[in-house]
Amino acid sequence: MSSEINGNQALKNLINIITFNVRATQTVDVGIVPWVNIGKANEEILNLIDADEIVITEHDITVSVDYPLSKPTSFHLFSSIGFSRKLLLIEIREKFITISKNDEEVFDVAELDLVALDVYKTDGGKIEITLDIDV
Repeated sequence: MSSEINGNQALKNLINIITFNVRATQTVDVGIVPWVNIGKANEEILNLIDADEIVITEHDITVSVDYPLSKPTSFHLFSSIGFSRKLLLIEIREKFITISKNDEEVFDVAELDLVALDVYKTDGGKIEITLDIDV
């Protein structure tokens, strides 16, 4: 498996899969929904299970996004304490809102469900995250 970051090929190994479970509040039987809607992330964070758990202890990560973009992109995040589900969700939501305002991209953030994050460690020791998104 490989990825392109800044034009360089980097081998990477899957080290973790971070899931997002939300307590369902809009259904008759209150259950667990195994994804979070990116467009409604501000509301769904309130019901996000283990929202404050630090799921990535590294301080500097790269998030790679391909779907639903016409041109894949990546961005860097930094946190002095590591990354919780809540922080990752907030940052990803903000990035998708910014990207969706780009005239070249045609998608509705409210239709995107984040199922999981695949966490990879490159041979150089860097952390790279890819998104598992459903529409």
